Amino acid sequence: MKEAFFALVDQLPSADAAQRKALEASIWEQFGVERAVMALDMSHFSLSVRRDGILSYLGLIRRMQAITAPIIERCKGTVVEFHADNVMAVFPDVADAVEASLAINTACDAQPGPNGAPLIEVGIGIDHGRFLFVGGCHCYGDAVNTAFKLGEDLARPGEILLSEGATRRLATSFPHGLEEQRFSLSGLDLVTYNIQHRNPK
Repeated sequence: MKEAFFALVDQLPSADAAQRKALEASIWEQFGVERAVMALDMSHFSLSVRRDGILSYLGLIRRMQAITAPIIERCKGTVVEFHADNVMAVFPDVADAVEASLAINTACDAQPGPNGAPLIEVGIGIDHGRFLFVGGCHCYGDAVNTAFKLGEDLARPGEILLSEGATRRLATSFPHGLEEQRFSLSGLDLVTYNIQHRNPK
């Protein structure tokens, strides 16, 4: 499937306008999905590596992966990629991604470090939209990029940030408060909503 996707993409640079339109339509028809994207980033990377060494941090990454994978699966999600200290996962809808994110934070809080603070802390971003999902292991699109900006660049330890589009898909009975936050990042103005499930550190 990946080979078929890139075979189509490779034709785009030499295509004329009509061919490009047909190719793009074919790519979206075959690989386009509309789902929720969750991007997770472990906190304190530089400090932890400098203080404890890379091998200690790699051990924490492996523990984070062992914690998150079954939670994501239980919440109807699919792990697309573990990359370094990041996780990307897709879900049928935002409610599933939020359920997984809350459970992940709870599970991380239950991993106490030597000083009593959580051993693993993460920031999470969630968006919803149409994107390209290739072979279960590659995702491309604005929703993917936005989720990573929220999770990697903006979310503090313990925070779950939702995009505007993701927030609109929450049920009116959503049990947690939402704090609006505005950011300007890489030339983009972002309105996000921080789930008030606990006080971030």
